[in-house]
Amino acid sequence: MAVIVDYGLRFSVHAMVAKAMKLGEPTRGVWGWWRDRERTASISYSVRPVEPLEGVLTLSYAKSGEPVDYDIRIVGEPCRFGGVRWFAICPHTRLKVSKLYLPPGAKRFLARKAWRLAYRSQTVSSGFARLCDQRDRLLLRTLKSDYPECPFRPKHMRKRTFEKHLAKLERLHDAMDAAMLQRFGVHAIL
Repeated sequence: MAVIVDYGLRFSVHAMVAKAMKLGEPTRGVWGWWRDRERTASISYSVRPVEPLEGVLTLSYAKSGEPVDYDIRIVGEPCRFGGVRWFAICPHTRLKVSKLYLPPGAKRFLARKAWRLAYRSQTVSSGFARLCDQRDRLLLRTLKSDYPECPFRPKHMRKRTFEKHLAKLERLHDAMDAAMLQRFGVHAIL
């Protein structure tokens, strides 16, 4: 079974280094992860510009009581309408990435491909489970409801948009019913 991206720590390289690289001088900081208003993890970092579009990101933290320090090369790419987008060069794969990941049990932040991490949606099997996942995502993220039978229209959502989402929810329920009947070998009579 693949390790899922959500199980470990991750950070956006651009969010961490953009301000320091804009100043053009070495900068230190602390990056933290929070869950339910409680800090779950933190790392110290420093950003050292080398050239206008190149620099070095140094990460320092303790993993299982053992100190871990290492450098990661960062590069910037000019954006089409101004500004610069910052990326890290993964120490393992040498790929240019926007996020670095630390799965459970690992010691170093690397690219998602270096750890062979999967997104949660990639691990859901086809059929009924995938339909349930789509329904739950529609209810929780879009409609902000955990009651599938009669969700209320979220504040500031247009009526037409809400009706479109309700129609999609109805199609998902119909497809779930059909998948359940197929699973048990029952053919629907229409």
